[in-house]
Amino acid sequence: MSGADVPSLQRRSLAGDARAQVELGKRLLVGRNAPFAPQDAINLIEAAAKQNNTEALQFSAVLAAAGIGRPQDWNAAFDFMRCAADQGDANAKAQLTIVGDRFADQLKIPDATQHFDAPRVLTLEGFLAPGACAWIMDRARPSLDAARVKNAEQGGANVHALRTNTGMGFSLIDTDLVIQLTHARIAAAIGQPVSHQEPTNILHYTPGQEYRPHFDFIDPGVAHFARELQTVGQRTTTFLIYLNDDYDGGATTFPRLDWSFKGKVGDALAFWNITDGRPDPLTLHAGTPTSSGIKWLFSKWVRDRPLPLV
Repeated sequence: MSGADVPSLQRRSLAGDARAQVELGKRLLVGRNAPFAPQDAINLIEAAAKQNNTEALQFSAVLAAAGIGRPQDWNAAFDFMRCAADQGDANAKAQLTIVGDRFADQLKIPDATQHFDAPRVLTLEGFLAPGACAWIMDRARPSLDAARVKNAEQGGANVHALRTNTGMGFSLIDTDLVIQLTHARIAAAIGQPVSHQEPTNILHYTPGQEYRPHFDFIDPGVAHFARELQTVGQRTTTFLIYLNDDYDGGATTFPRLDWSFKGKVGDALAFWNITDGRPDPLTLHAGTPTSSGIKWLFSKWVRDRPLPLV
């Protein structure tokens, strides 16, 4: 997004400037450097789309896919993307090349292999197409930064020796049709709504980098996390997609289960952090270091309730 201030964007939007309408709309949708005003945001995006602004058309596809401002409508999402492609937009054309130009069959999920019952652990071979994996890595690459961990004493998150990799996150307004379809496929695979998903994180490991043994659940025994559990709930499920496989080492390991997994391109690993309603200590896991090559991982945490737009 540009550095334009909100009053400037408002003036340009009122004058019919489609680019300003898109930028202001995205900001208002999640309250980023602007008030949180989702209906105003949707109105602005719709106004820009009516002018055939290709960015607005592509983001209208995201809104339709996510069911924001209207009931979820995948056919409309693909229609918006085709319209942007018809305007000559290279980004829209590339996405349709990856996902096809129709929604039919997009949510057919490969059969899962269950490895453990408690905690429940599944793998899914070929969950995401290689083209989609490459697209997501390319989208993430310019925004990589030091990965952080939750600070149990002071709140927030900070860089810590527990985790030495880099990564980045996709806000709703940073997503596209490829990423939204990935979210929908995850929801179909685990039977939990997209609305319960935290924003996607992309993890990037160079040789020697790692994420040491840790839990993904929010520990109810830590006083500082009590408010988080009350407001946005527990992380019930973790879903990982292996975006590449041209590296050595780098398995995801569960020391208390004496089990590890290293997926091929597009394979997925899902595990439930909660068993019988309680955090399961057997879900202790680690991202082991690569010895050569770079590892890319799509990481998704899923909560027990809907989350606000971010």
